[in-house]
Amino acid sequence: MSAVVTSFTRIESTPYERDVDVGFSATLEDPLWFLGRQWQMGEHQGENASSPVWVDYSLASTPIKSYDEKFDPGKMPAEKIVESEIGDWWTMGRRIRIGKLFIGHPSITGKEKFHFHNPPPPYEFFEAFPDGLAIWNKRHELGIEDNEFGDAPPPEIIPSWERSELLYQQTPENSFSTVGKILQVNRHRGGRLDWYSVDAEESGDEGEELLDMRNAIPGPLHYPGAPCSRWWEIEEYGVDSGAYVPDSSHTATSILTELIFSHSDDWFLFPVNGIAGNKISIKSLEVTDSFGRAYNRSDRVEDGTAKWPGLLAPKDWTLFQVDGLEAGELLLWQVAELPLQSLPLERVQFGIDVTNNLYWAVELMIDGRDVNSRVKEEQTDTGELFDPFPPDGETFKPGQIFAYLPAQGIAHYWHPYTYPEEGDKHYLKQMRLPDFSHRIPVPMPKVQAEVLKTEDGEHPHQIQPLAVPQNGIEIRRQWMLARDMFGEPLLWIKRQRTPLLAAPGRRLRFDVMIQTKT
Repeated sequence: MSAVVTSFTRIESTPYERDVDVGFSATLEDPLWFLGRQWQMGEHQGENASSPVWVDYSLASTPIKSYDEKFDPGKMPAEKIVESEIGDWWTMGRRIRIGKLFIGHPSITGKEKFHFHNPPPPYEFFEAFPDGLAIWNKRHELGIEDNEFGDAPPPEIIPSWERSELLYQQTPENSFSTVGKILQVNRHRGGRLDWYSVDAEESGDEGEELLDMRNAIPGPLHYPGAPCSRWWEIEEYGVDSGAYVPDSSHTATSILTELIFSHSDDWFLFPVNGIAGNKISIKSLEVTDSFGRAYNRSDRVEDGTAKWPGLLAPKDWTLFQVDGLEAGELLLWQVAELPLQSLPLERVQFGIDVTNNLYWAVELMIDGRDVNSRVKEEQTDTGELFDPFPPDGETFKPGQIFAYLPAQGIAHYWHPYTYPEEGDKHYLKQMRLPDFSHRIPVPMPKVQAEVLKTEDGEHPHQIQPLAVPQNGIEIRRQWMLARDMFGEPLLWIKRQRTPLLAAPGRRLRFDVMIQTKT
């Protein structure tokens, strides 16, 4: 007679468990069962390989030099060297202190352009005081000797700002250099500078590399959230390798995916202590494993190929490749970490106005003050204002009176750029619209922002047509304060180029009839 089972016992989870974290943790009370499961899935099948325990290498270092001896890339941030401009020695305090030396000086008496006008806070007290910078710039015309300024400014630098392209562009005359190479910063828009900011070219400079024999203890690659080594460790439930989404703009995330799922145990790191302000490279490398066997990067097989290609710098990809340098060469820069920055000294927007077929440059802030605080005062100093008057003849309809206006839409601090009638057609030339708000039209005020001026300050500014994208850009000038590697303060003026969501534009109309009375 067959047995009949009338009852049985089983273990069930709590039906109304509300702790979700406990459920997701999937806690096991029998680790031995889990190890058996790993053996069943083949996770205990290790590779026939050893682990590196010692590294001997030689590090080659060559210092990065600047075109000017007072700029040392080994001591100060590269931003200070590239972004410094003519006149950034003139802080507001120096302008005031040196200007006081010329109070009552006959060469500037009665000349308002050499005095402070509407200075930014907290310098309102110095309204109408002599401006040391304005006097210095015109000292030869005023007949003032350099020794009258006391502590004269240091020799001027070669600025990297390209006025026609509205960005920083170094030339061979003011670029960085190292042994056999010129390191040139191309199309820098302001802000952080690092290894990716330069391109290298061959040069005839000769010098020697500093070789230093070193050793290090390697260790396995590890990062926050990385999976365990898998062979003998139990994973934590909080590890989520899928959270590192591959990003086409960040190559390292794509490599990380391959690293996790196929080679997570095969990557080892060893520290290389380089000195910032140098170009470094590893010239020789020998790895010793846990069995005492040595693997040298220079070992070759019979056909001449590398015996241990994994010890060579990759040739088909690299994370820190600089154009003109070898794949195994790395540039280390001093960078300005978390610099302090002032409020903008200038804000200028550029944009393409399709309606009027013009490029606009709009001054929003000058010398630290909003331009709206300056318009009213400047509008009353050029003579009698224009008064719209009704034209002669009949009106369009009975009871309607119209007046004539020469133009509408012309505003202060809006400066048009267009192709010149004569000269180089590859550049857009800065123009001045007439001010029709007066009975006798006069040109609108000249530009005041340094961004819109030429080096001599006399000729109209020119820009390349492709320098301004369709959506427009804004350029800010502001003081930056950082420290060098010895803690000494560094002060300079940075120009930062940022995109706009929409380009500035105005509606210009000429010969307008407006209705004045119905």
